[in-house]
Amino acid sequence: MSAPNEPKTPQRVLTLLGKNGPRFAKPSETSGTQTGNASPLDHDTKLLINMLFARLHHIYTHRFESAYGDETTIGQAKREWAFSLAGYSRERIEYALERCKLELAWPPTIAEFCRYLIPRPEDLGLPTTREAYLEACQKSHAPLQAHWSHAAVHLAARNTGHFALRSEPERNTWPAFQKAYSDLVARVADGEELVVETAHALPEPDLSAEERLVEQLKAAGVEKTVAYPLAYYLEKPAGSPVRARYRDRAQEKLKALGVELTLPD
Repeated sequence: MSAPNEPKTPQRVLTLLGKNGPRFAKPSETSGTQTGNASPLDHDTKLLINMLFARLHHIYTHRFESAYGDETTIGQAKREWAFSLAGYSRERIEYALERCKLELAWPPTIAEFCRYLIPRPEDLGLPTTREAYLEACQKSHAPLQAHWSHAAVHLAARNTGHFALRSEPERNTWPAFQKAYSDLVARVADGEELVVETAHALPEPDLSAEERLVEQLKAAGVEKTVAYPLAYYLEKPAGSPVRARYRDRAQEKLKALGVELTLPD
């Protein structure tokens, strides 16, 4: 028996929220102007929206009934919600429901609910957006050597630009970082394991080749103090454009000194 002050659920709402949940409006039952995708809804989507509306009814009781009190309204609403939430996982929808339950006194609109679909970073164990931004600014001076609190912070800093974070005013970098971090938080919420690809270190220069060239230059009559700068190009990565430029300059200097020696690549 119901308590004296307990609001009674109208029979029509009980029928709509029965075993199979409220039915979806057919295209002909809407106003005639379809919003979103007009293709038929698949079975899984219908089940997900049925779950959503059943949960909303249990959470908001008579306030839900006040908003969705007749068959036509609830059918049309379910169709709009289904198209708006297409592509979101059950986990994300349940997360948003929990947020609504704690923060909203009335059933959410579609726009309100969609905002709750993006988890707050602190709910996932990540730094808040502000904390992440301050960390990014601090560690962008030496990003490869820094110990980052989470890959999402590191990637957001890299996507924003390390140079920009350490040199430009906050009014320029804060909006860009917010967007980058928000996108990465959403990927974490979807279960993605973020990976920061580290740059491979360049191979150590072959100093023995440099020493051999210095000895050749000295044997050709070049002073030791001149020979080392001429052989410096061998410290650059083999096959790189910068190495080729340094070699060409060294070859020109040798020619100016009157030394007939072809420098190795």
